[in-house]
Amino acid sequence: MIFRTEESQMSTGNTMCPYCNRRISVDLPSDYAPIYKFCGVCGKKFIVERLAEGFQTLALEEAVCCSDPDCREMEMGLGDEE
Repeated sequence: MIFRTEESQMSTGNTMCPYCNRRISVDLPSDYAPIYKFCGVCGKKFIVERLAEGFQTLALEEAVCCSDPDCREMEMGLGDEE
């Protein structure tokens, strides 16, 4: 789901949980890197990602690798090296 923000510096937003469809408030990431959030109603983890205008929420199952924080970290080589 894509949501528009009124102001690019906005730090919180209202969204619908992609699992239970309840309206919840989320803290938005300060940059364009996607982050995980937990729904306070159903307790499931989902992804919040800023866009050029607004933000989107994604269920883990529907996110492409570049929108999934863990997958993105592995693909971009940002993880710990052994």
